[in-house]
Amino acid sequence: MSQETAPRNLTARILRLVGYLTDPKSGPGKWWMRFEGASTGAMARLATSPRYLRFAGRGLQKMFHLHRDAVDLTEEVLHFWRVPTLGDFNEVRAQLRRAEDRLEITTTQLELALELLAKLQAELARSARGAA
Repeated sequence: MSQETAPRNLTARILRLVGYLTDPKSGPGKWWMRFEGASTGAMARLATSPRYLRFAGRGLQKMFHLHRDAVDLTEEVLHFWRVPTLGDFNEVRAQLRRAEDRLEITTTQLELALELLAKLQAELARSARGAA
């Protein structure tokens, strides 16, 4: 690297080492630049290859199916043990949200009905006083 004393700070030491290893003037840096150029070209060709994309797509699809099957199996085991699952909690949460919405609607309707009843009672009281 250099003849300077190494800094005591670990982060600074690591960054200095990375700088040396990737510097285009150093031996490892020259090798790194050749490697990076070659691997970038290879990855560009691979990313546009229909065969590779089909292979990667099938792999992803199988992984998603495997994940779904693992979740289903876990939920079945938990249901067998009568332990609520995340799906059960989400279902209860949705039911509770719907019940809260209905309760809020009912409360609003009741408040309006009480206001109308109070107005009606006030009108009846005024008309009873006017008739007497």
